[in-house]
Amino acid sequence: MANLNIIGAGQDTVRRAPKTNTITCGDCLEVMQAIPDNSVDMVLTSPPYFNAKEYAKYDSYSEYLSFLGNVFSCVNGKVKQGGILVLNLSCVIVGRKKRSEESVRLPIPFDVCSLLSKTWNFLDDILWVKPDGASNRAIKFSHHRRPVAYKTFNVTEYVLVFSKRGCLLDKSIRQHSPDVIKKSLVPDGYERTNIWEINPERNSHPAPFPLELAEKCVSYYSFVCDTVLDMFSGSGTTAVACVNTGRNYIGIEKEEKYCRIAEERIHALRSPAQNTMEICHTAPNT
Repeated sequence: MANLNIIGAGQDTVRRAPKTNTITCGDCLEVMQAIPDNSVDMVLTSPPYFNAKEYAKYDSYSEYLSFLGNVFSCVNGKVKQGGILVLNLSCVIVGRKKRSEESVRLPIPFDVCSLLSKTWNFLDDILWVKPDGASNRAIKFSHHRRPVAYKTFNVTEYVLVFSKRGCLLDKSIRQHSPDVIKKSLVPDGYERTNIWEINPERNSHPAPFPLELAEKCVSYYSFVCDTVLDMFSGSGTTAVACVNTGRNYIGIEKEEKYCRIAEERIHALRSPAQNTMEICHTAPNT
């Protein structure tokens, strides 16, 4: 069974660092305070949408960006120099409240890039492409066809990749043993371009990202036995990807029902902890 810690705001237990291969239920800013500095190799997460789902409500867009800024500032101290940060983000439409107003499309991926520019090196922008029909935004235009009111069916989300400043990527790679590097080599069939065509998935979480997407990110941007943090763990997709690829995970999620779902998904895997530990014992990260 996956380990699940339930942490209430303000409790003393928040000060205890979450163990690896554990889903911790609590506020990510509080839980991350207890994670040792420079202990995380990679972060893979999909931050909550701005006011687009029932679990994400903010008074203003500036408040939302300020919250993300605080999260990334805390994350920066926990990630090793040269460590990788991978974010799944998309633009969000805020509908108009009355006919006399315009709807607004918020450029969240681009604003987040600005937030990270002082402490992270921007490495890559990957487009996750979903099948046509995954969006209904342009249905009205398809009927009236009036210029200027043109709208696209949005079938892409961004996967933005950064590295923490202070260590060249080559040096970061050399910090791993030759045996670990060999066991971590990316096999044939990898994505050769920044256009990744992956079908979305559906589960009891309102906005899951696909396991295929998570497994590719983990495999391409970390080594076996590395520790991968997801501070917006949701239904645990990052954790499942880590188990499947021989990485350690730290998951943080504030909604207890999603923590339970993540625990059930991990428990359903074949001996997840044993699989990861066997790989790590045979390929020590030294």
